[in-house]
Amino acid sequence: MSGAPVYEAPAPDAPMSGAPVYDAPAPDDPVSGAASAASRRPACPPPDDDAQAATAAPDAHAALQRENAKLRRINAALMHAAERGPDYAGSAFALFQTAAALGDQVQERTAALTTALAALTAAKEMEAQAKQRMEAAVEAINQGIVLCDAEDRVLLTNIRYRELWGDVPAEPGTPFAQLVRSSAPQILIQGTDTAAWETFRLDRHRNPGEPFVIAFRDGTWLQVSERRVAGGGTVSLYTDITEVKRAEARRRERELFEKSALLQATLDNISQGVSVFDSRGALVACNTNFLRLLGAPPSSADPAHLSAWCTARLDALDLGFVHSMPAPSAGQRRQDHHTADGRTIDLRCSIMPGCYCVATFTDITEQLSISRALQEANEGLERRVEARTAELIQANAKILAAKAEAELMNLSKTKFFAAANHDLMQPLAAARVFASALSERRLSPPNRELVRHALAALDSVDDMLTALLDIAKLDAGVTPPAPCSFAVAEVMGRVAEEYRLIAARRKLRLRLFAGTAIVQTDPHLLARILRNLVSNALRYTNTGGVLIGHKCHPGGLLVGVWDTGIGIAPAEQEEIFEEFHRLPQADGSSVRGAGLGLSIVRRVSRMLGHPLVVRSVPGRGSLFGIVVPLSDAPPIALPRPRTQADGPAAPNTLRARHVQLIDDEPHVLQGLSLLLTGWGMRVSGSPTAARALEAAAGPPPDLIIADYRLQDGVTGLDAIATLRRRWGELPAIVVTADHGADVQAEVSAAGLYLLHKPVRPARLRSLITHVLQSSAVDA
Repeated sequence: MSGAPVYEAPAPDAPMSGAPVYDAPAPDDPVSGAASAASRRPACPPPDDDAQAATAAPDAHAALQRENAKLRRINAALMHAAERGPDYAGSAFALFQTAAALGDQVQERTAALTTALAALTAAKEMEAQAKQRMEAAVEAINQGIVLCDAEDRVLLTNIRYRELWGDVPAEPGTPFAQLVRSSAPQILIQGTDTAAWETFRLDRHRNPGEPFVIAFRDGTWLQVSERRVAGGGTVSLYTDITEVKRAEARRRERELFEKSALLQATLDNISQGVSVFDSRGALVACNTNFLRLLGAPPSSADPAHLSAWCTARLDALDLGFVHSMPAPSAGQRRQDHHTADGRTIDLRCSIMPGCYCVATFTDITEQLSISRALQEANEGLERRVEARTAELIQANAKILAAKAEAELMNLSKTKFFAAANHDLMQPLAAARVFASALSERRLSPPNRELVRHALAALDSVDDMLTALLDIAKLDAGVTPPAPCSFAVAEVMGRVAEEYRLIAARRKLRLRLFAGTAIVQTDPHLLARILRNLVSNALRYTNTGGVLIGHKCHPGGLLVGVWDTGIGIAPAEQEEIFEEFHRLPQADGSSVRGAGLGLSIVRRVSRMLGHPLVVRSVPGRGSLFGIVVPLSDAPPIALPRPRTQADGPAAPNTLRARHVQLIDDEPHVLQGLSLLLTGWGMRVSGSPTAARALEAAAGPPPDLIIADYRLQDGVTGLDAIATLRRRWGELPAIVVTADHGADVQAEVSAAGLYLLHKPVRPARLRSLITHVLQSSAVDA
């Protein structure tokens, strides 16, 4: 053991393994004198029966002595009573009886005393034997034991203690403080003086706690454990843990060596060169890459020569500052060093605590070469990007110009569709009105048949033009969807009402099944889908009927049309959605129609994002439907367009009624005038509201019928408002070829009736009758 003297106490949570544990006797164990001190010796093996008897002997002896003294007092009393003679008893016989009884008692007590004395002698012998065994057991313990009384004086020690402490006197009666003072020269004390050590040792002796460790100057280590015993004494156990300490030191040295080897292996596996210099510039540690960067020293160089060689090489490479950085204030230093062989080394130096200089050497030659190559590539790429950017700017300019041209063309096409819708429908509407007016006149059967065929041809042209214009508007995106929450029964009921008369003419049953479901979609586009599906179902159904209804579906609510028509083969269920694709009837004849209804349905469903459902069995019927999402939001009330009468027209309700017509198309104005005059009505026609007011004479008319699109951007709503300012709130009907939802909403908001071109005479007459009857009721 080298260095300054030291004593140490083990940590509370790491007691010395193998150290004996001293169990103090119970407080009620008998302890008295030197014999009781032997019974309190620590860490002794359990006593045998003789030792137990010896332990109990002092109590038995004291009891026998007390009993003997009691018997002597009794005997003295009896002898005193016998000597008093007659004065005590009064008769000789009584005295004799008393003497006899006292003699018997004396004999009994004498026999008991003899037995007690014999037992006392045996107990003393057992006590002596137990004491000898106890002392032998204490001496046989491998730990040094010191037992002190309540006054901290030595009662006994064993041979192991005397061997451990050598010349330290430990005779019985020696104060424990004297033992501490005598042993102080042998203790290896570190960080304090002898007086402090004696104070520490006496404090731990008076207040026993966790075991602590004492180091001797000769390298011996003792672990000290102290416990209080009954009677106020203290027992101290000294365990030699020198081998344990030496094993721990060897283990720490081995771990330190392993860590050092691991650290060196780690440094050797680092791609950088690493070196550590102390404050004097001597090399402390380095890795193989550092030596390789310096030029690989001779393999036979010892550490001292290696340090000198590295220092010389660093000086030769103009890197002497690495091992001569003087102060921690120098901080970190970085330098790119170019060697004679064309390498570039990134050098970084920093100061660690203790003024150690750590230097790292990284060969960045390849990185710099790659960096230069990347820089050149980036410069070339930038030039290419600039060229491509210029080309892209030119291309974008062309694209923007093309886009602007396309948007202009699309706008022109949209305007063309709007104009075509009006301009194409105007002559068609005029022809339809003239033909209808002609059909109401008296004609010969051949001429009536010709008029009927002309009307049928006009209806076909009307259907085809309407479908083509609808497809063009959908493809151009003129009518974007406007979804909302509404009761699906409202839309289904209106579509069923529109086609009820057509179904009756074809002698088919048209049924409606509509619950209380709330859906989220565009009501006008949903109504357009249902109209095309119902029209298609009525066209391809000869017998039975058509059902408009809905049912639950995994994706929402299936709103569809069921029919008992001719059905569709599976191979044709995809082709029927193509434009101008028509199916033959069951008898092989062609069905009238343009073949555009289902094409419009597919376009609208894609616009809404709702899937189509088609199920059909040839000869039995078909189902065409669309799956719309359900809604939890409260429904809104859909405006109900006022387009037709709610009941049949009463006879002769139109005769002599005055109608004011506003239309800027002369042929339509003339045709409507002939048709209405044929029904017995008085007609006033004018292209504008101002001309109508100028020509007006007499009372105001009963009804106003105005075309929606007039000259100079004026609408029929404007014309009706102008006439109403002069004539009051007259009933009015707006006629238009525009089927858009915005026009319907505008007319409904104005509280007017709407009729689409081409005008069918039956629907016109029914609507006029309904309007006139309603105005009469309101009046």
